[in-house]
Amino acid sequence: MKKREKHSAKADVMHSFISLRRRVVVDGILVGIIAGLVSIAYRLTLGYIGHISETVYAAARQNMWLIPLIFSGLAALGLAVGILVKLVPLSSGSGIPQVQGEVLGVVNMKPWRLIGAKFLGGSLANLGGLSLGREGPSIQLGAAAGKLVSQILKRDNNEERYLISAGASAGLAAAFNAPISGTLFTLEEMHKNFAPLLLIPSLLASVTADYVSKNVFGLAPVFSFTVKETLPLKLYGWLIVLGIFCGMVGVVFNFMLLKGQDIYAKLPLKKEYWPIIAFVAAAVFGLIFPYVLGGGHELMENLAEHPATIGFLLLILGLKIFFTSVSYGSGAQGGIFLPVLVIGGVTGAIFLESGAYFNWIPAEFYINFIIFAMAGVLTGVIRSPILSVLLVTEMTGSFLHISSLSVVVITAYLTAELLKSKPIYESLLERLLHGLHAEDKDRPHLARALSEFYIRVGSTIDGKAIKDINGPEHSLIVGLYRGGEEIVPQGDTVIRGGDRIIVLCNDDQLYDIKHYYNNV
Repeated sequence: MKKREKHSAKADVMHSFISLRRRVVVDGILVGIIAGLVSIAYRLTLGYIGHISETVYAAARQNMWLIPLIFSGLAALGLAVGILVKLVPLSSGSGIPQVQGEVLGVVNMKPWRLIGAKFLGGSLANLGGLSLGREGPSIQLGAAAGKLVSQILKRDNNEERYLISAGASAGLAAAFNAPISGTLFTLEEMHKNFAPLLLIPSLLASVTADYVSKNVFGLAPVFSFTVKETLPLKLYGWLIVLGIFCGMVGVVFNFMLLKGQDIYAKLPLKKEYWPIIAFVAAAVFGLIFPYVLGGGHELMENLAEHPATIGFLLLILGLKIFFTSVSYGSGAQGGIFLPVLVIGGVTGAIFLESGAYFNWIPAEFYINFIIFAMAGVLTGVIRSPILSVLLVTEMTGSFLHISSLSVVVITAYLTAELLKSKPIYESLLERLLHGLHAEDKDRPHLARALSEFYIRVGSTIDGKAIKDINGPEHSLIVGLYRGGEEIVPQGDTVIRGGDRIIVLCNDDQLYDIKHYYNNV
């Protein structure tokens, strides 16, 4: 009897999985619209609030009597953000580790609460001038919108994960006008998997959200840098040196970001008071060195138009890394993508100015090196080279430097790997899972769940029979596709590199299953 019930449950899950393929097209477009609108509203709000913040700080620098009001007001904002984080813990930080935990089956975001807390907290953080970006929150807001659509349509947990992933793609696409990067973020960074069933809704959602966003913000790329000419081949050797420099800066950034969290954790203060420290620090910087406030978009635009001295650039680089670690470590709602891109741009400016000073590199390639280093430092931080190349390309609107970018990001990737620095989102996910509250772990239980994986050539299970694969317990390979052929998996069926497999497991095993098949 139990065997029959088990077989029936497996058949039900497989039937739902097959019908899912027919639904993801429409569902992906719907998620793109909803997630795009949420992300656009967030982007518009932050833009408006950012202007208010700049005006207030400028007035305080001209009127000394406003300074006490600035400090007391920002301390109150910090406390408000801390209370929000206490009420909705999963709203803290960028939100990307939380979304990763959700698709792995170990985190349970409550969409309405999450959207409200993230929207309000991110707005307050931007009003204070914290060195945080909009992209991480946009990704989490999009993912929450995807989950909301799933709940409204009454989809099961298997489909819900695809819609959450599609929403995350749409959130990034709408935040940066970067639909391909939004899709690739889900595939390369979140899932490390290019399964078609994941690709289709994510791409549809990204393109849809980008279309909606461009109707609001126009067709211009996020950064208006103009590259006058491509880098000559004779200067490509300097790209390797730049890549090493970028990789080292990325390692330093990761160290400082995690160290900031560690220092906060050792303070004799409750967590709800941590953001007060970041907001007071923002007040200090806003009054004496406002260049490091906010995500840094305007800073990057200004540096691209008006090159600065090496000493000034070094000061910005050090203080931006420091203030970002202070801002993020506090738990305030905000991401690190934009600050990292700005840190990368400053790194490129320092490198070029140094090279031009010694007549090693012509000064006319100033913008080129800013763009190269943006991708290089981002790679050193998140360790996703293809995403870094495409994101910077889409954000700057120039496809003239793909080869140059590739040299820099590969070198930066290898440098960070040799220095044994873990990708930042991997480290943040581990810390999130370690400190999760019980209510954030509870998920509606689904007896069985399905996941798709591609087996890479040369993996440890390439050439092994299914019965000889020592995978996680209570998991079963129930589908196998080789080329255009479907193979019914048996115990003696041999797995080959390039095969696409479908694995059936318990819902609470997804983290172990994905970790195993993505790393064999």
